[in-house]
Amino acid sequence: MRLPVGDPVSEAAITGAALVRHLNDARFASLRALRQLLRALDAERIAIGVLSPDGSSLQEELVWASGFGRCGESERILSCAAFANEIRGWLASTKDALSIAIDTRSPAWHEVPCDQLLLVRDCAGANEGGSLVLAAQLRGSVVLPDEAARAIAILLREYACRREPATLHAGA
Repeated sequence: MRLPVGDPVSEAAITGAALVRHLNDARFASLRALRQLLRALDAERIAIGVLSPDGSSLQEELVWASGFGRCGESERILSCAAFANEIRGWLASTKDALSIAIDTRSPAWHEVPCDQLLLVRDCAGANEGGSLVLAAQLRGSVVLPDEAARAIAILLREYACRREPATLHAGA
């Protein structure tokens, strides 16, 4: 994959995928990749987790947050009910990324306090137990280039290959 010059998101995702593939400690490598992507996207919080097949919830596995937020393994289940229709439409498509605007008056704001929720998946890795996704809570609006979404999908594929069987939450 050829990276656009100066695309920090693609560079962070590809570097992260290489770390996950080649380091013995996949958890450490995945968290480092999340930290790099958090900075590249200027996100408040970023997580890898499993999106339920119906798009109603996201079971987080690993998370990195800015400031003093908790980082590392997570068992948080995020309700996606407020935007489940958008997610179901996305899951039925072949798009790697979905951006959801979150208004402060939205009921979703209390669970996902951000301006935009960015979801990225690896379309090739979808299964009936749920889709592995990267979820980023962004302060402002970001348009993710297709190349960056594909690079993040590569990171997700590497993570899926290396994650511990005990962390599988598919179907939960």
